[in-house]
Amino acid sequence: MLRLLICDDSPEARELVRASLAGQPEITIVGEAENGEQAVALATVMQPDVVLMDVQMPVLNGIGATKRIRELLPKARIVAYAGSDDSEDVMGMMGAGADAYCVKGAPVWELERAVAGASDPLVRLAHALARSVNGGGAAELLTRELADLTSAAFTATYLASGEVDLSLAALAGPGAPQWFASAPSIVSRAYSELQLERADPHDLGELYRLGAACSDAVAAPLVAGGQALGALLVAMPANVQAGVDVELVAAVADLASASLANERRLAFTYAEARRDALTGLANKRAFDEHLASSLTRASVANERVSVVLFDLDDFKHVNDRDGHAVGDEVLREVARVLMRVVRADDEVFRIGGEEFTIVIEDSSEAAADVGERVRKALAEHRRGHQLPTISAGVATFPAHAGTADDLLRKADIALYAAKFAGKNRLQIYSGEVESNREETEPISSPSPSRVEDRGLRLLVVDDDPALRILLRTTFEVVDIEVDEADCAEAAEEKIATLAPEVVVLDVGMPGMDGLTFCRRLKSDPVTKDIGVVLLTGNGGSEVDAQEAGADAYLRKPFSPLELLNAVERIAGGLYEGPFRAASSPPEEQLILYAQDLRRLLEVERGQRALIQRAYRETVTALAGALESKDTGTGAHSQRVQRYAIELARELDPALLEDESVEYGFLLHDVGKIGIPDRVLLKQSSLTPAERRLLENHTVLGEQLLSSVALLRGQGLQVVRHHHERWDGRGYPDALGGSEIPLGARVFAVADALDAMTSDRPYRTARSWEEAAREIEQEAGRQFDPQVVEAFRGRSSRLRRIHYELATS
Repeated sequence: MLRLLICDDSPEARELVRASLAGQPEITIVGEAENGEQAVALATVMQPDVVLMDVQMPVLNGIGATKRIRELLPKARIVAYAGSDDSEDVMGMMGAGADAYCVKGAPVWELERAVAGASDPLVRLAHALARSVNGGGAAELLTRELADLTSAAFTATYLASGEVDLSLAALAGPGAPQWFASAPSIVSRAYSELQLERADPHDLGELYRLGAACSDAVAAPLVAGGQALGALLVAMPANVQAGVDVELVAAVADLASASLANERRLAFTYAEARRDALTGLANKRAFDEHLASSLTRASVANERVSVVLFDLDDFKHVNDRDGHAVGDEVLREVARVLMRVVRADDEVFRIGGEEFTIVIEDSSEAAADVGERVRKALAEHRRGHQLPTISAGVATFPAHAGTADDLLRKADIALYAAKFAGKNRLQIYSGEVESNREETEPISSPSPSRVEDRGLRLLVVDDDPALRILLRTTFEVVDIEVDEADCAEAAEEKIATLAPEVVVLDVGMPGMDGLTFCRRLKSDPVTKDIGVVLLTGNGGSEVDAQEAGADAYLRKPFSPLELLNAVERIAGGLYEGPFRAASSPPEEQLILYAQDLRRLLEVERGQRALIQRAYRETVTALAGALESKDTGTGAHSQRVQRYAIELARELDPALLEDESVEYGFLLHDVGKIGIPDRVLLKQSSLTPAERRLLENHTVLGEQLLSSVALLRGQGLQVVRHHHERWDGRGYPDALGGSEIPLGARVFAVADALDAMTSDRPYRTARSWEEAAREIEQEAGRQFDPQVVEAFRGRSSRLRRIHYELATS
């Protein structure tokens, strides 16, 4: 006898169910509920065998009620009673835990079958597979359920893996052989030929020799998106003459393929989410998880865990001097050096732009030895680009910290102590005062003094000594060298001795005022290039400041962050360096305020850097995902970006000063996200209508990115116009010649180069020489002749990039 609870807010619907099931003696209705809350309460009290649940109800809908009842009564059967077979309602209920569904108004026999549980076995399997995806184990579930469905002697699931073609993933059934690892011939055929195979006498003989005697057997391929994932094998008992239900096995294989593909994709996504795309090392997320588990084990076993935190010294100089592409190469080479010199059981992570960590389950001294080995290996590295030196900090659990966050913070303190002590050294955390590790000596590498080596020089001119102290403290946070003068005359002497890059100048001063001094500086050819920021309390206006030639104008009281941004803009970027500590204890309230301000600026500057890094990493990941959908490889976006940057350097380096250009190179095909897969992935020729639809991706891309501030400029123009042609026959606007934005003209050659030298689903890659000849032949037709000339000038460098990325 089945005890049924009806849950529906409509009295008429409840009465209809009662009337429909009145002639079914095996079903007893034990209660009715008008909403989800009542349903949960009645189910808790009455413990029904079956709950018939409406989807749309007041107070608590059917999905919410199903989730709660499933937790309270895991063995109860829940049937979704939907007003229609709308897929969103059905999938919502199935995801919440419903076992079956029935549409209101369906025939009585269908309602009876849904309530009694005699539903389509494929629905039951689909529901079980959907629940298994997040937790894994789809192959085991599939094999077990298929054995029950077919009454087979045994069933087996084989999946493709990187090491071998097929490996046994699961085996089930009463007649399952004890050893059945290798795939029989029938399974290999189904997998390789992508078609269902029925056993012939030879196959049955092979199965018999393998200890799996059977009367009939069928193998079905598991295929998703045209890719073979593996194969199923169903074998009937030797003493049963009934054959395998081929249609059922084929249907199960189709159903399971999607689930197995999703499980594989989730596993890949899980791994990718914990891998740094640039270096291949584990990332910050993986570091947090690994450190947490390591500390848990160490707490139980009373062991030690150390963190070595590395930061590349003056890495910003590499990006400023050689470009971000070279900076990326340097980071990859640093990662390779780290992996080469650490011990086999030590874990290496990249947790930020130029920050790396190693987690070592050992003492501070052992961790310091590993850190020293890394530092020396980087200093002695001679291949490729010269690598920066590193500063490193070490902290150990439980001696220095009891939690993961505190352990990383202590390592960070030690790291900055090493920076403050002169860089290129390692420091073990030792409390309030950090002292250098005695055995660690910095490696000196004398070089001529340059602006980027000494940092930015600033002159503060103000008659208020308290304000000068405040400004000095503010700017020393970011390693700006600060000099002071209390009047214009003293400032002139200091400028004549050693000119600064920027002068912060008060308007209201005794003697020569700030406006007059600014005019004098800007009118003198020797000092006209010195940036000037004017500060005023109540004298002078913004118009006066502009007429005097000032580069920026701030009214007191001013925001220190606003002043810092103005100086950074005028100087063309701050130079990185350690935060300097106060040399003596504070004695005035103003100094206390300044120290608090230092901390604020440190946090703000770090957050800006993190946001910029996260933005770049997100854009790169998005570009890779889009390219994987289209070309089958996420490397395309990296290659064309590198090619385009090289061409731009040869043709017009000023183009790369626009930050949006590199992002435009990466996201050139983002509009393809709006193109249907049937068009984007079509193997055969496109129809004229499909071609017009595909060509619309450039306009879609521009529309998608138009609100992104960092892409406004040449970057957005690259996205819209990279398919224009020099002869005016391109799309979307049929621009020709110099009407086409320069960034798009450069990228057109880079994109064509990569398209010709890369494998595509419809053809193999052409040789570099063939691609180069075609690009040169298309000068003046498809491509800008000047860009083609730049291609000739950088051909060897471009070719090196091609082979470098092909082997990485």
